Parts: sequence; structure tokens; C-alpha cells
Amino acid sequence: MGIIKRQTIQASVYSYAGVAVGFLTQGLIFPHVFSKAQIGLLALLVALSLVLMQVASLGLNNAGGRYFPYFRNAERQHNGYLTISLLTTLTGFGLCVLLLWLARPWVIAQYGPESPLFVQYYYLLIPLTLFTVFFSVFDNYAKLLYDPVTGTLLQQFVLRLLILAAGGMYWMGWLTFGQFLIGWLGAFLVSTLLMAGSVARGGNLSVNLSYVSVAPELRRNLVRYSSLTLTTALSSQVILIIDKAMLSADAGLSDTGVYSTASYFAAVIALPATALYKVSATLIAESWKTDDRANILTIYQKSCLNQLLAGCLVFVGVAANLPSLFTLLPPGYEAGYAVILLLGLGKLVDMATGVNGIILATSRFYAFDTVLFIGVVVVTIAANYYLIPRYGMNGAAFGAVLATTLYNVVRTGLVWRLFRMQPFSWRNGAIILITGLVWLVASLLPYGSGAWWRVALDVVLRSGLIAGLFIGIVYALNLSPDANELLRGLVRRK
Repeated sequence: MGIIKRQTIQASVYSYAGVAVGFLTQGLIFPHVFSKAQIGLLALLVALSLVLMQVASLGLNNAGGRYFPYFRNAERQHNGYLTISLLTTLTGFGLCVLLLWLARPWVIAQYGPESPLFVQYYYLLIPLTLFTVFFSVFDNYAKLLYDPVTGTLLQQFVLRLLILAAGGMYWMGWLTFGQFLIGWLGAFLVSTLLMAGSVARGGNLSVNLSYVSVAPELRRNLVRYSSLTLTTALSSQVILIIDKAMLSADAGLSDTGVYSTASYFAAVIALPATALYKVSATLIAESWKTDDRANILTIYQKSCLNQLLAGCLVFVGVAANLPSLFTLLPPGYEAGYAVILLLGLGKLVDMATGVNGIILATSRFYAFDTVLFIGVVVVTIAANYYLIPRYGMNGAAFGAVLATTLYNVVRTGLVWRLFRMQPFSWRNGAIILITGLVWLVASLLPYGSGAWWRVALDVVLRSGLIAGLFIGIVYALNLSPDANELLRGLVRRK
């Protein structure tokens, strides 16, 4: 757990530094610089590129967490794992390009009436997917070598800083929107090159076919597992992007722009989980290899408790400050109020159930997760098909929460049924009660208005009150020994 704790903290620091830049970019600057449709275009392109990234990897990135322990051999460049991954991804990317070309007539028919801007810039998905998938390859390889920090730094901070710079040049009038999009793509390219450079500096960037060594049984298992996890990964991405895709087709990119801005605030809540999942996947796979179920249960319990703790603190901070934050945005964005709360709730559900998906995906019952994902995709599409035409972006948000909740309830039940692992205790319930209490207290205080600095001061003071109350109560009740130890360590350093 020492590795998880140290690297999760490091990665979380970089993640929240990125949040500061991302908040300026997505939350404050871009809504004033770009139209809602332009923001919706950027969100839709990124969402679709993440689906295409899964296709391009052909499931190998997802299989790495389970089977890399059988490749691990530093003297032989881990038996050519990176070479295999790069060649597989190159093949998958070629397939993506073909799919995009074949799908263009359908895209024109489906999105042309409501989202013509997407049709115009449709082919930007090709370079965006290329940069995204190869960043993922190098980031995944670094993660397997116990370095989740570099990828988090580049993805959460450096990439956002570069995009902010491109947006600043557009705002100054130095770039047209088309030129901004080139700079926007350049930010993804630079991040990918820096990620590859980090792997190279560690002496792990070797593309040499002579090192490739995969036993026949391992090859069969790897292909089978990659095929199943490709279905799982595609399903998970479809769940994440189907709301934006269906909303763009039904209501247009302007609604998608508001929705995506709102979803960014909700995504902030899940940031602590990102670093945890990156490290936990490798350690849980190693534990399955030695059948160390006690270690898996420990990781599971601590992930549920500590991620719920961190998620609730951020959730109440965002929720209680929404009335002030919306005064800093252009008119129309207040329509995303319920979206933020609904999607934030979905993130909390996901965090509260911890690494249940990783436990399933790295176990011998990984096929269960694949079947479950397919079922959730069906439910998500059906829910959005019914809800979006009737309730617009709020319907899309409710569909996302419904899918996330159903998925995690069933997945948690499967982990209990198959492995008799149950991660919850009274502490988890206590954290939820404290969250509601702190939210109530913070919302009863009058909100600042008028000049931007008054609003900003209100946000700072209200956030300080929330943090003080929440952390103080949690510490006094010793709800998380890990969190208390961290706080005492910070005090000792001072």
C-alpha cells in the first residue's frame, strides 16, 4: 500500500494543479471566448477520439494490467512488450481510419441538420485519435513500470496548459478558429512526444523484434483477454460519450457545449480516483498472480473509503459554490446546474465502489465484466433515447447516473458473490452523512454578488469553511486512518 499511497498523492497533486488550469480553460475563459457550439465541437471530438482509441489499441492496453507480470524482464526490455503494443496499435489505427471514412455519409445525415460544425471538422478525428492512442500506449507502459505520475502530469496539467495557450491566442485575435484547432491538435501531439521521451529517459524505449518473446499459451490467453477487454473498454467509453453524441444529434452542439462544461465540473470530483486506478491495476494483477487475496481486499476496502472521502469533499465544495460560479459564466450556462449535480452524484457512486472493476477485470472471471458492460450500454442507449428528447441535457445526465449506478451495484455484487469481498463499513455511511451536513451548513450562508472579486472571495471563504468543517469532523471521528496519518504528517513537516 505504500506504493499506492505515495504515487496516488503525487499524481493527485499534479491532477489538481491541472484542475486549476482546466477550470480557467473550461470553466471561465473558453465560455467567454468560444461559442457554445464551438465548445460542444471540442467536447464531441475528444469524446469520440476516446472511443476510437480503444478500437486502435485492439484491447492490448487493457490486457497489459493483467498479463504484463508475465512479460516483466528488464534485461530483455520486458520481452518486447512495448514493440508488440506499438505494432498492434498501428494496425488498429489503420482500422480506425477506414471506419471513419466509411462512416462519413452516415455522420452527414445524422449530424448535418443540428451540428454542421461537427461535419465540417469531422476528419480532425484522425490526427486526434493518432495522438491520443499513442499517448495511451506510452502512458500505459510507464504505468506498468510503476510510474503513473508522468502521464498524469502531462495529461492533467501540461496538455491543458498548452490548450489554454492556444485559446489565449485565439482570444487575442491572432488565430482563426481553424488555426486554433491546429494548435489544439498540436497540444495533444506535444504531450504524446513528451510521454514517449519520458519512457526513453527511463531506458525503456526499445523497439526491437529480437526481444519479442511470448509463450504460445500466454499468446492465446493474451489474445482472448484482449478481445474480451476490447469489448469492455469500448462499452465503457460508449457509456461515457453516448450522452454527448446523442445530445449533439438531437439538440445540437450548443446544448452539448453547456453539457460538456457542466460535466467538466463533475469530472473534477473523480480526479483522486484516476491516480489510484492507475497504480492499483498493476498491484492487483500481481496479487492475483500469487493469489494474495488479503492484499486485494485491503486495496479494495481502502479504495472505497478513501476515494469516497476525497470525492465527497470535492463534491460538496463544487455543489455549494455553484450559485456563485454561474455568475462568472455567460448567460445560458446556468442550464447546466442539475447536470453538474447529477453527473457529480454518478462520479461519487463510482468512487464509493472503489476498484471493483479492476478486481473483476484482472481475475479469471474477467468475461463477466465484458457481459456486464454490454448490458449497461444497452440500458444507457435506451435511457438516453427516451430521456434526451423529453428532458434535453438533464435527461442525458440522468441516463448517465442511472447507467453508472446500475453498473457499479451489479459489479460490487459480483465481487462479493465470486470472491466474498465486501469493502463497506459504518465509516462509509458516516462520510455520506457528514457530506450532507456540511453541504446544508455551507448553503445556508448568503452568497456574494456584484463584482467578480466579491464572487471570488465568496468562493474562497465558503470553500475554506467546507474544508475546515469536513476535514475536522472526519479527523475527530478517525473515519480514515490513512487520511489522519497524512494530516499528521503534513503538520509534522511544518
